[in-house]
Amino acid sequence: MSERRLLMIPGPIIFEPSVLRSLSKGHLSHMSTEFTKLFAEVLGNLKRLLFVDDEFKTIVLAGSGTLAMEASTTNFIRKDDNVLVISNGVFGDRMAELLSRYPVKVDLLKVNSPGEVVDNGLIEERLKEKNYSLVAVTHVDTSTAVRHNIEELGHIVKDYNALLVVDGVCSVAGEEIRMKDWNIDVVLTGSQKAIGVPVGLALIWLSPRALDRLKETNARYAPYYMDFNKWIDVMDSYEQLKPIYFATPAVNLIVGLHESLKLIFEEGLENRFRRHRVLSEAFRKGVRSLGLNLLAKNDDIAASTVTAVYLPENIDLSDFRREMASRNVIVAGGLYPSIKTRYFRVGHMGPVNANDIASTMATIERSLVKLGYPINLGDGLSVVQRFLSEHGF
Repeated sequence: MSERRLLMIPGPIIFEPSVLRSLSKGHLSHMSTEFTKLFAEVLGNLKRLLFVDDEFKTIVLAGSGTLAMEASTTNFIRKDDNVLVISNGVFGDRMAELLSRYPVKVDLLKVNSPGEVVDNGLIEERLKEKNYSLVAVTHVDTSTAVRHNIEELGHIVKDYNALLVVDGVCSVAGEEIRMKDWNIDVVLTGSQKAIGVPVGLALIWLSPRALDRLKETNARYAPYYMDFNKWIDVMDSYEQLKPIYFATPAVNLIVGLHESLKLIFEEGLENRFRRHRVLSEAFRKGVRSLGLNLLAKNDDIAASTVTAVYLPENIDLSDFRREMASRNVIVAGGLYPSIKTRYFRVGHMGPVNANDIASTMATIERSLVKLGYPINLGDGLSVVQRFLSEHGF
């Protein structure tokens, strides 16, 4: 198989060449003036990304999105707190599993079947029944490609004494998040998805309410490395161009993040969100035109960063992915346990463009035909091309 592959999985994604080149910058001390200035710009631009001001704090840690999940919840819990976890898929379940290791009482509110999202009205009913200190929800669940309406949920949760923690691993920089306007207290993500930087950075945003809660909990149950009290001091010092040390930052990845954020703002946030919406809608239309079904029950909850597609009953997932890979397009298998062999996932986030979507659609068609699925080559591709053209791509 050629090394020149089109990576269309929901993370790690395709990375811009300039971001990859920036990672090779050598001999840069984490305490140097050059890095300090660069890191301060990164922290400020991360606030712009979620439309927040300097009342909010941004934290950049060396680690994965899972580390961000643990840090973003454990800093705010107290013994015997009630915590409500909303699960629209595998990563909601993971949040509940993570929190079950701590001395809190976890209630899990799950979808009835994959491809749905938990109704916000049901969440409010739970909030009326019990006092919760924290509500955690996945914005886009990578396993099912559904998007939760966190704007509506934020306006609900604000009327209760609970922090709203949003797992934005598969949404930040691909889906719109107005953290302040939507009353969200904590947002977390990893670098390897729509933010457009190789794996290794955990990114967290904290609201003033989250900072007040941190004063109450004093991060008692947060693991030592994840203690936000320590990291906030570090981030504040870098923003003031006076670096201090707690643990060595991932210098080269932060340089890459600086470059990626520069590209994001050059494109413009509104343009970026629109691009993700249009590309994802074009892809869904193409898929449906082939007679294939999506996990997401309707377009209102379909994510702009990833799409999950049911295979025809007579097509084996391994065979399909092998055919795709033989044509140098890599897609992901299913992840939701009860149906994981029945569907595949395509990531379309970060720098993915119209040509990537068209190439992926064409490769899906050729792979399905090779495996005996009765379609006319070009049916899906023509739908994709027409939609993209109508929307200026």
